Amino acid sequence: MTAGRPGVLIAGAGVAGLEAVLALRASLGDNVDITIVSPETKFVNSSMALNEPSKPQRRHGLALRDVASDLAARWHRGSVRNVDAERRMVVTADGIELAYDKLILAVGARFAHPTRAKGVLTYHGRRDGPAYRLLLRQLREGRVTKLAFIKPSGATWPLPLYDLALTTAAECRIHGRPVELSLITPEVEPLEMFGTSASVEIRALLKGAGIALYTSSHGAPSRPGRLHVSPGHGRLEVDRIITLPRLLGPRLLGIPLGRHGFIDIDAHGRVPGLDDVYAAGDATTLPIKQGGLAAQQADAVAEAIAASLGVVIDPKPLQPILRGLLLTGDAAHYFRADLDGSRTESIVSEVAQWWPPNRLCGRYLAPYLSSQVGFAADVMPQDKPSVPIGKSLDSRAAAAGRAFAELRDLPAR
Repeated sequence: MTAGRPGVLIAGAGVAGLEAVLALRASLGDNVDITIVSPETKFVNSSMALNEPSKPQRRHGLALRDVASDLAARWHRGSVRNVDAERRMVVTADGIELAYDKLILAVGARFAHPTRAKGVLTYHGRRDGPAYRLLLRQLREGRVTKLAFIKPSGATWPLPLYDLALTTAAECRIHGRPVELSLITPEVEPLEMFGTSASVEIRALLKGAGIALYTSSHGAPSRPGRLHVSPGHGRLEVDRIITLPRLLGPRLLGIPLGRHGFIDIDAHGRVPGLDDVYAAGDATTLPIKQGGLAAQQADAVAEAIAASLGVVIDPKPLQPILRGLLLTGDAAHYFRADLDGSRTESIVSEVAQWWPPNRLCGRYLAPYLSSQVGFAADVMPQDKPSVPIGKSLDSRAAAAGRAFAELRDLPAR
């Protein structure tokens, strides 16, 4: 840490971690030292993995060392395993001690062990792209005709399952292949977190695509070729099953953990009982695990830290706005819902409802990624005009705040 400047250590360089860096720079300029600790060497936008599931995805990603340099931060490769709050130190898996004045835990969640049953594919994202493309080929060739998509119980982000179901139906329709597709979910209504109007629209999309929907239901393989659907639906004949990974909290020593190992936080992202320790993203107890919400948590944390360091602002608690982009094999659908109770119905539209119009809805991160060029362009679609982000870091917090472009909602149409 530089003498006279507080040091913020950010554990994790996913959506929440990088959004936190950008938000801190926007509010504090260069008046703070930032260190990023991450086991990964690149940031890859996993939300793009479903854009074209039938085509190979060659993603170079953004080198985190370059991102850190671009944002005047230090980068240390490693995994945080222990937090010593009394000494204000974190200890990495290889035994390195790193000091902090403020700590942001953005380490993400862990995947539970996937189902090992024969014929079940647990879709994590990019790494399962080849297996899914093989399945699509088997569908086109008629070797697979009955496919079930199952949302697991527990913490997960379900929208990719609907993406896969609808785009798979469209793929089979294009190639003239008759298939039987089912979607089984414990949700009372499909994608119910977006509100009633969104659920009604999604029901219609699934019905139009010929996908049988089972809500308030659980699916489990009973034996090869059979799927038990409970309660009350008996058994389905299936050739393959697609499901999503269930998420668990991180393994961190020195941090009080809540149910299933997630980190308890307050509305400003503060970890109760630990001074100057914050958390954001999928590692926390926020029940909906989604990149856009993780970025909003990081923004709330950055404001709380800025206020604690003397910036004259009223730090806003998390007021979650859920934005989702659903792929259908035809026109994409945009969903937006306020989760703080101020709006009971969601916005449903085939027209973009925010800018940049992509899945990764970070206030600062989305414009930053949209500004990348060359190999880095693969972290964000470039088919729309990008929103530039300024690189100059004014030492005056107010001016620095204007140096960054921001995600913005578009007027209702």
